[in-house]
Amino acid sequence: MRFFTLLVTITGIGLLSISCTTAPVATSHWQGPITAGTIEQPVINEASGLAASRRADNIFWVNNDSGGEPVLYAIDGKGRYLGSVRFEGATLYDWEDCASFKIDGKSYLLAADVGDNYAQRKDCVLYIIAEPDPATLDPHHELSAAIVGQIRYTYPEGARDCENVAVDPVEGNIYLISKRTVPPFVYRLPLSLEKSPAILVAARVGELNGIPQPTGPSALIESTSGKYRAWPCSLDIASDQRTAVVLTYGEVYLYTRQKGRTWAEAFASEPLQLAAHNLPQAEGVCFTNDNQTVLVATEGMPVPLLSYSLK
Repeated sequence: MRFFTLLVTITGIGLLSISCTTAPVATSHWQGPITAGTIEQPVINEASGLAASRRADNIFWVNNDSGGEPVLYAIDGKGRYLGSVRFEGATLYDWEDCASFKIDGKSYLLAADVGDNYAQRKDCVLYIIAEPDPATLDPHHELSAAIVGQIRYTYPEGARDCENVAVDPVEGNIYLISKRTVPPFVYRLPLSLEKSPAILVAARVGELNGIPQPTGPSALIESTSGKYRAWPCSLDIASDQRTAVVLTYGEVYLYTRQKGRTWAEAFASEPLQLAAHNLPQAEGVCFTNDNQTVLVATEGMPVPLLSYSLK
């Protein structure tokens, strides 16, 4: 999603710095963020989603925002461009996030065409392909892959804006979080590797807790550092299905799922807030395969690729 930055005076900026309500950063073993690298490939000009490859430890997939191609782009952990894969037959209305997962030893990529800034779409769609062999990636040649799963859905209350998606393949579910509602709502869809013509209705399973809204003068500033700061814009579930990371325009939050609990219960609990990323429009987040690092990407070009790591 694009924003026009509102120019403010030095006085206004000072007010913003003291009036944006955020939760205290909990004591943790996470450190960062640091700059892990830079995304400089011109074609990745609106990085809006981020997912770790399940076939290689140092490959990550990125999607562009609306106006781009139905393509995921591969980068390494330093942001260097490795190649791309086109989703054959897919369209791109507003791809806002991507996800990766394994089922029966096979790796898959999911692209989420779920953006709806004006809450007017009749339905949204999730596309799934088999993840390409990393050995076939070539920065000078675009790969293509057939869609093996296609899920169309709506929300029970009507159209919703959403910019995130995550998959729990063990549970067999897909999770999405609304962007503009207060509080954000958590939705669930069944994971399927079929191209069903039916339009599903996502189940609303709870609310996202622990993300304070901006207050005071900052709540009046129409920017990602002002009134939009608490909007969830990316989501990922760790490969061990124990922790979820939620990225907002201001912060990074970790939600732990205790043994025997559901993700709805985890998202309703108090999160661990990491240090602010301070990016102008952060829109992509993911865990590395070992779940020891969280990467954050932002729109623009060239842009930094940030990382948080366990000490």
